[in-house]
Amino acid sequence: MSDPRPTFRWNVLAFVAVIALTLMLATALLVLLDPRSQGWWGDRFSDLGTAIQQLIAILLRR
Repeated sequence: MSDPRPTFRWNVLAFVAVIALTLMLATALLVLLDPRSQGWWGDRFSDLGTAIQQLIAILLRR
């Protein structure tokens, strides 16, 4: 029994997934190596954490 060949759709999805993974890894490398981007992303995650903490506090007050 022979294995079926991948379809065109599968090839396109695999290509998009590889490109997305490559972009995520390049961005992660930039963040790890550049102190300015570390500060910027640190501020964004801090803001996100503060917003989530305030949302939880609001929900728990009910």
